[in-house]
Amino acid sequence: MKKIYSLIVFAIGSLTLASCGDDDFTEKVNTIQVEKSETTIPAAGGSVDITLTGEGLTVASAADWLTATINGNVLTASATANPTRESRASHIDVKAANGDTYLVSIVQTGGMLALESNELAATDLDASYNVAIAKAVGSVTVKSLSDWVKASVNAKSDSIKVEVASNDYAVARQGKILVTSGVLEDTLFVNQAAMKFSLSTNVASILSNAAGSKTVTVSHSKPVTVESKADWITASITGNVIKVSVAANATKRRVGEVAVKSGKSEKTLYVSQLDFADQFPGTYKFLFYDVEKEGWYYLPALVTDKGIIIKPFTNFGAYTIPLTVNKTARTVQTANCGTYLGEWGAGGTTLYLYLAWGNSFGGDHMIWSTATVTDAASTGTVYAKKQKSGDVVTIIDWAGTWTYNNVTHQIDTWLFQVMKANAFTTANNLGSLLAFGKPYLMSNPEGNTAKYANKNGCAIQLPNGEYARPAVLKNILRPLK
Repeated sequence: MKKIYSLIVFAIGSLTLASCGDDDFTEKVNTIQVEKSETTIPAAGGSVDITLTGEGLTVASAADWLTATINGNVLTASATANPTRESRASHIDVKAANGDTYLVSIVQTGGMLALESNELAATDLDASYNVAIAKAVGSVTVKSLSDWVKASVNAKSDSIKVEVASNDYAVARQGKILVTSGVLEDTLFVNQAAMKFSLSTNVASILSNAAGSKTVTVSHSKPVTVESKADWITASITGNVIKVSVAANATKRRVGEVAVKSGKSEKTLYVSQLDFADQFPGTYKFLFYDVEKEGWYYLPALVTDKGIIIKPFTNFGAYTIPLTVNKTARTVQTANCGTYLGEWGAGGTTLYLYLAWGNSFGGDHMIWSTATVTDAASTGTVYAKKQKSGDVVTIIDWAGTWTYNNVTHQIDTWLFQVMKANAFTTANNLGSLLAFGKPYLMSNPEGNTAKYANKNGCAIQLPNGEYARPAVLKNILRPLK
């Protein structure tokens, strides 16, 4: 029993001694000391020095883009340029002679490629431009994706030289340059203006059957040539003025063409010759666009030097839109807005029609000229036009403006405005009975066009190739919306 007690006492003493021994334990300190344990290197690459403390130090990089050298107690970490937009990280293993180790973390920021601008505006002429490279990592290369654009990078890789060839077409164009730095890509768009080439008008109208001439202005940035396509027309150009001369005309009307060329573009100048006085009187089609039906229609018309005579209703006589024709000055003009046209009836009530102007194609709603505007007229332009069928017809186009509350509106619609009393006033206004959109006159077609009209329900071909059908004669008053 005494022996067992002695063993227990010994065991307790041993435990006590062991516990006292733990109080004397000290943690081992790493002999390697580092100035900073994490370092950042810019995307362009470079080196950074880090001061170390330790004996017999050696270093090794854990990445192929990162190198490490040590000179004394200075660690130099070097990184190549980062070719990607993402940052990257690695470390350097530091080892002392006594076996102590340390990891130094290295982070490199992501690469960047940016141009001063991604859009280059170029004129239509041969020219060179420079676009700065705002940011790039490493070398920059360029490749033009358009045969009319050349691109190169200067020695410092801080700008791109862009050489643009002349644009010989009357349309703008866009080229592309691919800019590359490592795996980074950007695009430089080259927007080149169209060649400057336009005519002041595409119709030179000579309003006499006698020999004569007409001039047309051409705006151009490159040399222009002209060539007559008709034996009765001669054409020449001086500076920016094209002169067309015509021989005497023995026909009612004729149209010839002059080819106008600049660069690789070509325009057609139509030369119209007719005797202005011979067009009055004449049988015409009064053509107009119906906004509600979205189509072209016509009414037969007799055009004299007094007016345009049409019959738009089955139960009423003809109405005359008064004209002022000056055969000496070769001008034609309608009567003013607010001119009385005649009576019209609905449900036994006599109403009164007046000429008014509208603007139906300049906005969301029709604008009419109001009863306070009585000093505005439409002016006609007379010329010959060759249709796609080959027929030559006389065209009388109309244009004009009216002003109300200091705002000027284009006349693109003629209105038959209804008044409840025989006076053109706001109080009498009931709305428009008829609206003739984009009105113009075309002499009755002959030849192939007339044959087509007879076979197609009296449809007639328009100069633009579309067809107009006879207007549905109206008897219902439709208030102006």
